[in-house]
Amino acid sequence: MKRIFMYMIGFCLLSVGFVSCEEDEKDPMQVHLDEANKAPYVRIKTNATVLGASELPTSSFDATVSALENNVASWDVTVTLEQGGDAAAGPAALTSVSSFPSDISFTYPEIASALGLSDVSEIVGGNVLRFLGTATGTSGLVVTQDNFSGSILGQAEQLPAFNFIVTVDCSPITDVSVGGTWNIDIFDSFGDGWDGAFLTFTVNGVDTDFTIGGGSEGNFTIDVPAGAELFIRYTSGAFEEEHTFTLTSPEGPYGDFGPNPLLCVN
Repeated sequence: MKRIFMYMIGFCLLSVGFVSCEEDEKDPMQVHLDEANKAPYVRIKTNATVLGASELPTSSFDATVSALENNVASWDVTVTLEQGGDAAAGPAALTSVSSFPSDISFTYPEIASALGLSDVSEIVGGNVLRFLGTATGTSGLVVTQDNFSGSILGQAEQLPAFNFIVTVDCSPITDVSVGGTWNIDIFDSFGDGWDGAFLTFTVNGVDTDFTIGGGSEGNFTIDVPAGAELFIRYTSGAFEEEHTFTLTSPEGPYGDFGPNPLLCVN
């Protein structure tokens, strides 16, 4: 009986040790019931997240920032211009909010200036504007995209306050009459095709893709109705330095593109 009693005491002590270790390892932002350690949760509601490059000069980024609890001292946001997944400009400090809820508004020319660009025209189709937020709590706790977790905080919809983007889409072709036959000449300098890349003509919302699966070149044509809305986009693959293409509009030569073509033709 004495041995059984000793085993029971030992098991209880071991259980207490496990609980103690778990408490020590907890991320303080998991402790929802502890007011002193509650994470500074912030939410943001924004307007359009996709804009055409031609809309930027007359558009603005508008948002409302709110705090779920009265424990947020500030929310700071930076902006970076990305091209092809790489930073092309920034990051640049955009604003700091210390009262909630708050409305913020910046024209895209103002954002371009914050990034050190000479003009908003330097933000082109295919670019991404990435906004990264940092929330600092009254207790000193800090939340960024790096330590944010939907599974820990239980509020996955809050992530946009810490990492959100505005995508700059291509603008429609307007500098030539689009109606008629377009010629597309595709080239690969290595001679093994476009490695997963392709060119897309979007005519009145309908996509047609062009690529070469092998070889060094290919020629294609597409007929575009007069007055149609036409977008021409390039989707990258591997070995982008090998890829070039030439377009001929119904009016004549339209341009040579590549190597390393950008997303938008115009």
